Amino acid sequence: MTPSEFARAELTRIMDAAKVENVDGPAAIRSLLDATAAALADVSGVEDAQNELTFIAQNMGDDEDHVFMRP
Repeated sequence: MTPSEFARAELTRIMDAAKVENVDGPAAIRSLLDATAAALADVSGVEDAQNELTFIAQNMGDDEDHVFMRP
């Protein structure tokens, strides 16, 4: 299982749990994004996290996994 496959499976599990708990889906995703960005900054540094988030934002809507191209 690739890291992307793992993350997507976990996101599905989390969103299913959020639905059961009547947690707003978009709000849960925004909160997960915030927590994930903070965790990435903790382990990789703020600049790396900013670069990663910029890369993701610039490639939204592209269904390909560009792990090999990440900064």
